[in-house]
Order: sequence, then structure tokens, then C-alpha cells
Amino acid sequence: MDQKKFLLDPVTYFLKQEINDLDRLITVKELYQERCKTESELRIIKTKTSFLSKQIGDAKRNKLPTDKLIANMQALSRTRKIISKKVVKNNQDILKNFIQPITLPVIDSSEKRTNMVNKQRYPSTPLDLRNVSIYTFDFSNNQDEWNQYVSGNLAASIHHRYEWRDILVQSYDLESHYLCARNDDGNIVGILPMVYMTSRIFSNKLVSMPFFQRGGAIADSPSIELQLIQAAVNYGLKIKVDYAEFRDDISRDNLSNKFFTQNHKVHMILSLPISTQELLLSFPSKLRAQIKRPQRENYSFKIGNENLIDDFYLVYSRNMRDLGSPAHHKSFIRNILINFPHESKLAIIYLDNKPVGGGLLLGAGNTLEIPLASTIKRVNHLSMNMLLYWKILCYAIDSGYELFDFGRSTRDAATYRFKRQWGAEPKQLYWNHWLPNKEDIPTINPKSLKYQAVIWLWKNLPIGLANFLGPKIIRYIP
Repeated sequence: MDQKKFLLDPVTYFLKQEINDLDRLITVKELYQERCKTESELRIIKTKTSFLSKQIGDAKRNKLPTDKLIANMQALSRTRKIISKKVVKNNQDILKNFIQPITLPVIDSSEKRTNMVNKQRYPSTPLDLRNVSIYTFDFSNNQDEWNQYVSGNLAASIHHRYEWRDILVQSYDLESHYLCARNDDGNIVGILPMVYMTSRIFSNKLVSMPFFQRGGAIADSPSIELQLIQAAVNYGLKIKVDYAEFRDDISRDNLSNKFFTQNHKVHMILSLPISTQELLLSFPSKLRAQIKRPQRENYSFKIGNENLIDDFYLVYSRNMRDLGSPAHHKSFIRNILINFPHESKLAIIYLDNKPVGGGLLLGAGNTLEIPLASTIKRVNHLSMNMLLYWKILCYAIDSGYELFDFGRSTRDAATYRFKRQWGAEPKQLYWNHWLPNKEDIPTINPKSLKYQAVIWLWKNLPIGLANFLGPKIIRYIP
């Protein structure tokens, strides 16, 4: 069931189902009328917020007092949140008349403060699992069928789409093994993309999905997801990999004892308000000052596509060299922009007409994420990175996105704290490793003396040599 379309007119949907229950029909109708009234109130609040935001902006430009206007904005924001919660609660009450209650995964207290994790992952209609078969997906037949399933699955991310198969072949010559589950009617009821990465130094492995935070099995039931994972394991045995890695955002309790889970990674999600002014007012004064500071400089900001790739790569590759890490090949970024012409953008911040910061943006559904971001070290004292993120968040709100994904971090690391200051909340990641012959999860310890020596060496490479060697290494490091 497409809940979004269904909730637009639940009464009509109820009648089409020919459910012989007059009391439930009356309840659904009353809830729907109440929801329409609440949404009307919310639209009025949004209009007032937009008008007030303009007033605040005009007052600041004319150096007039803004205290009362800001207080009114904060009051409107509180009211909007209350009304928005009413709409969510009303939709949940409507859905209860159609679907069975579901058990949500246990989440920590910080996640409970956000509304982004509490959504139904699986359809409510029971499946006959005896009639599900696993196949290697045939892309020569119908590529669109894969993406159609991704688009209709609430648990999917943009990294589940088939375009990554082409991007990874074009950029790094990496082979893929995409699995799908089909029912007796031949319809897809689950998918799992796997990428084969082989190296004498960095191990032979299957990863779903490399370079990104998630891309594991998604299906119409947990059982089908486990069947897909087992099929990938069987394939791993066949080609004799050292391990397989499944990057999920849910915990899996029924994996075999050959699986080990890493859960030190989270991805950081910010729930976006309806206006940039409201977002700015939600920040602490120190963060607002850091955003304001670089605006005194001769800066400019651009959003674009391939036309900005040279400027982006100039910043990104130099920053990665300065951090002691290999950078992706420029072709990898270009191929993302080509294969996702509507979903991908580059955002660049300029100082004195020279690029000093940039980010790769990927938008899907209600979420905009930033998998790659960099600023040049010499402008750090000007807080240009803060201005870059602020401009990107403004772009996200103006484009209608509801959530902003800052990407993955290790809990309590520097990047984690950086993202938390913007109001982002952690959502747990579960990276499940199948290890047929090893007891330990394969990891790179950046604190080891050996690794620190490699970082020091990389930081001192000429930028041209770092850019030449980086892609040859990173293609093996998921």
C-alpha cells in the first residue's frame, strides 16, 4: 500500500476495499475531516511564518529592532510543531483502521526526539514465504523494474538504485552482483545489491554498498531480507571471498554465528523546518556567530552540476591529501552527476572568486544528503565551512526537503560533534560482517603507529601524486 497516496483520501480507499464495517467507516471519515482541518491550520501558520521571516530580514537590513519579531517567530514555531504532531497522530489513527500494529526497533533516547525513524518498514499484507525465490537480477531485460521496487519501498535509500552498478563499473571497474526475490507472480518482493572488491592487500570481499553508509537488503518482510543475505553468503562461498559486509540501518537478530556486527557508526539526521529563518533561530548564539563571521568576506555560493566539477575537485582532493586520506577519482564524481542528473548537485563556496569549500549533494524523496564535503585548511579560521553548510541547508529547505543527512560518523568523534551542533540527531547503523574463516572484523585502526605513519606520508605527497595514487587505493577500501 502506498501510504502517501492512500492518506490523501482514506475514505475513498476504505470504500474501494469493500470493508463491511459502518462504524470504522464513520471513524475514518471523522478522522479525515479532523486531519483536513488541522492541515488548514498548519498552512495558515506556514504563511504567517513566511511573512514574518521576510519582516525580520527587512528589519535587519534596515537596522531596526527585531526582538519582538523574533519572539513572535519562536511562538509560531512552537505552535507549528504542536499542529504538525497532531497531523502525524491523526494519520497514525487513520492507518490503524487498515493495518496491523507493527513492532518498531528499540532506539536510544536521542533518536526518540526525532520523527524520522518511526515509519513502517514492511507492508501489512502477509506474504506466503514458501513461494519466494531468489535470482540474480537480469539488467539486460528491464532495468526500470529494479528502481520501481526501490521507489516503492519505504526502507530504500538512493544507494539501492541500479545506477550505482554503472557508476562503479565506469569509475573503478568493480563488478556487481545484484540479487532480487520474486513471488509466484514474478513480482519483485526484495532486493540486495552487492559489489565485489578484490585485492591481495585489502582482502577479497562483497560489500553492500561500498563508499556509502547503507545499502543492505530491503524486502517486503524480514524473512525475505534474511533469504537475500543468505543467497549473498552462498555466492561469497562460491567465489571464495574473505568476508561479506552488509550495511544496514536496522538490527538483525537471526543471523548465524558467523556474523559479527559493528554498531559504532551512526548517520546524523536533521529535521528541517519550513523556513531558513526558523532554522537559524533554532541555533545557539555561537553557531549563528560562526555562520555570520565569513559573510563579511568577499564570498559567493553556487549550486551546479558538471560545470562545477573542476572547482569541487580542486578543493576536495587537496583537503583529502591534507587529512592523509586517498580521494575518489574525479570520474567517480562525474559519473554520479551524469547518472543522477536530477538527484545530484555540487555546492561550492568561493572566497575572492576562488573555490575554498564544496559538497556533493544527493537528494531522494524527502531527504538531501551530503556524502562528500571539504574545505581548504587555510580558510578554516574564517569559518568558511560553517557558511558552506548553512548555504546548503538553506538550499535544502528552499528545495522542499524535510530531512538533511549529514552522513555517517563515529559516535563522539570530532565529525559527530560538528554535526550535533547543527541539531542533527544520530540514527544507528548496523554493519553486519559475515566472516567464514576469521574471528575478528576486518578494520583499519587509524590510531595504530603503522597507520599514523601512512597518514603522515600521505599528507606530505605532492597533490598531483596523491590524486594519481588515491583512486588506485580507494577502489579497494569500502
